[in-house]
Amino acid sequence: MMAVLPTQAQPRFSAVLSPAEISKDEYTTLRLLIENASDIARLSSPLLKDFIVVSGPNQESGMNNVNGNVTQYLAVSYILQPRRTGTFVLPALKATLDGKNYSSAPLKLKVKNGSSGGSAPPAPYASLSPFAQAERQPDFTDFILKSNERVPDKVNKNMVLKLETSKTSCYVGEPIVATYNLYSRLRSESRLTKNPAFNGFSVIDLQQPDATGYARGKLNGRDYNIYTIRKAQLYPLQDGTIALETATLENNVLFLKSDASEVNGNIDGFVNGIGLDPDATVSQVVSLNSQPVTILVKPLPLAGKPASFNGAVGKFEISASLEKNNLTTTETGKLRIVVSGQGNLQLVTAPDVNWPKELEIFDVNVMDELEQTTVPVSGRKIFEIPFIVSKEGNYSLPAVSFSYFDPATGSYKTSVSDPVSITVVKGKDKPLVYVDASAQQPAFSLAATLFKNRIWLVAVIGLLIALGIFFWIRMDSKKQLLATPATGMDAEARQENSFVHESVSLISNNPLALAENCLQSEECVDFYSLLNHDIKHYLADKFNLNLQDLNAKKISSVMDKAGIDNELALQTQELLKDIEWQLYTPFERNEEMEKLYNRSQGLVKSIQTCHLQVSR
Repeated sequence: MMAVLPTQAQPRFSAVLSPAEISKDEYTTLRLLIENASDIARLSSPLLKDFIVVSGPNQESGMNNVNGNVTQYLAVSYILQPRRTGTFVLPALKATLDGKNYSSAPLKLKVKNGSSGGSAPPAPYASLSPFAQAERQPDFTDFILKSNERVPDKVNKNMVLKLETSKTSCYVGEPIVATYNLYSRLRSESRLTKNPAFNGFSVIDLQQPDATGYARGKLNGRDYNIYTIRKAQLYPLQDGTIALETATLENNVLFLKSDASEVNGNIDGFVNGIGLDPDATVSQVVSLNSQPVTILVKPLPLAGKPASFNGAVGKFEISASLEKNNLTTTETGKLRIVVSGQGNLQLVTAPDVNWPKELEIFDVNVMDELEQTTVPVSGRKIFEIPFIVSKEGNYSLPAVSFSYFDPATGSYKTSVSDPVSITVVKGKDKPLVYVDASAQQPAFSLAATLFKNRIWLVAVIGLLIALGIFFWIRMDSKKQLLATPATGMDAEARQENSFVHESVSLISNNPLALAENCLQSEECVDFYSLLNHDIKHYLADKFNLNLQDLNAKKISSVMDKAGIDNELALQTQELLKDIEWQLYTPFERNEEMEKLYNRSQGLVKSIQTCHLQVSR
């Protein structure tokens, strides 16, 4: 599930292709726009098998204020190049916003041979030229190719694709700005053929390709027009030496022959794009590669690391408040925790809360109010945690601590909220059973609510189911034994083999079955929610934990007490973080699903193996 800014306006969902008519070698942008939604439970992915995805999905969010009318939005965009000519229809896309289903209109794209004739805007990274504006004078005359000059030498001297970073050393979680700039003194049409993936980083793109805008600057003492190909802020996820990938830019460079430049009007015609005699020009396709840049990512220091630290890097403050300080036993309370500041806010998870045992806690709802165009990301992250209290009395929620690493001082700091008090009186109605209306899996949420803190009932039901499966398998095995002719195996051996089969069948019960079924179903869009459900229930059952107590700190503690290897505990924490991260991004059926499922299965098997070794 993904959250955007809360709002009272009516949500809207739309999809736009721009332009809607292009040639085969040009590009179009698909933009999915969500406006005024406080909760995005589902966003379907477009079917793009007929296109090359040049860039995307790229995500942006913010607000527009027109004459006092504030519109909050989130947009996901793709830059596409068609694989062939023809007319393409992109089916309607679907989104679930604030509990209601919305559909966009189907989109039609016409792709034809040849050029668009100037009616379509330039392709991304195209017309990266000092002469993109009409009727202007040339900044440079390097486009004139003299008789004694070679094109490759001319390009090497006048065009450079350069990766520039704001720093080359940082801590884990500290942002770096990486910019791929084209320095050019020539006329060219360019397109990015290798887009860096930035493996090992959380990525926020700061600037989309601009085909016409450029700045003037120097490189090695010479003046150039500078075109930003890609600009992103990167948050390293692990320490070590990481090389930022090279980018590849394909350029169709155009030159004016020296003798043709002496003909009156040819230079002006060349600069302003007026057609010239083909014999007057020379064109050549040249690929430029940026040089890799190595980043030294330093690990966060172990000395002074607080117990409440969970990966936040930057500068933050925390506050905690209750929606209502006076409740009845028939009301739902809500604790609101706000983490605000600058840093890797997109990776911040809910802080630990020392809840009184009389309170029954439910799944946290997360909302982001982030300004992702600032470096580092600024804004706030809001965690709303519903709870109920079945017994009247006065309760106190102690202060909530939030620790972070401040790279400016190279030290850990802790922000502490004020404690809050709750007064609960007896309600007139029956005690409340809370059901999370925002949950994507109502059946599972209801079951979890009904059975929470009723371990004996779950155990009895589980035992009955297991016994039923056991006796069913045993009866079925006996039938097979009676129906199978003897082949040298005596009855006792066959009976023993039957028991082995029964045991394997019972042990091989997959704790991730719900996620596995979703993984195999093309229609299922709740994979990450189900995987989160399955792995947390497995860990809670394995280590006798309540679900509301399941957090990275608690897992590490109970695994250590159980004699589980510390490396396995760290893997568990990382897996839970990665799954939780996917819950707040638009769902897309891709290879990441299978990777996370395999990691989860591997973790389960490793825990089982380690647990057996410890118990021997």
